[in-house]
Amino acid sequence: MEIMAAGVFSGGLAAVSYYVAGLEWLAHGFLVWVVLGVTTTAGHTLRTAVRRATAVLLTGVLVFYLGRQWIYVLEYPGADYAVDPERMAAWLVLAVLAGIACGTVFRHIGREGWSAAIATTTAIGLLLGDLARDLYPSLRTDPVFAVCTSLVVLVILLLAVGSKRQFGRIALLVLPCAVGGMALLVASELLERLAW
Repeated sequence: MEIMAAGVFSGGLAAVSYYVAGLEWLAHGFLVWVVLGVTTTAGHTLRTAVRRATAVLLTGVLVFYLGRQWIYVLEYPGADYAVDPERMAAWLVLAVLAGIACGTVFRHIGREGWSAAIATTTAIGLLLGDLARDLYPSLRTDPVFAVCTSLVVLVILLLAVGSKRQFGRIALLVLPCAVGGMALLVASELLERLAW
């Protein structure tokens, strides 16, 4: 039940932020979704982690698209706006794939060893890649976005680092994973532009 509530809350937050000046980054980036992926899967078995991540991401995407339509109709009475079923279906499929990936990878966060370091830096890499994308090309970003991203990275590190050795593993992998995170974000944007 808490998984569904987390999905409803995060999808609703992303839908509202889509229309709020200065908070659009919540609707267009990885922050909300990485937080969901990490908090619902860390420390769980593979089957449980995949099930939880998939359920929360499916719920979040569904609420985001339906909530975005509902808010639009409230903001602009009489305007004609409908959810694009093809786009929503594509994002629901991506939510399932992301749920499988998040559950498989992020469940290791908080453990010791290289798999946990890879899981941790994958989450951090997605967030840093998102921040880098926002910084390019102007080298400016919304300070609230930067602070929120930094706080989430700090929380992930607090969950993940249990020893100096584990911190060293994570430090070695952060930069390559940040580049990978940025590439994944750019690829998702290109896919959306090409498909719609």
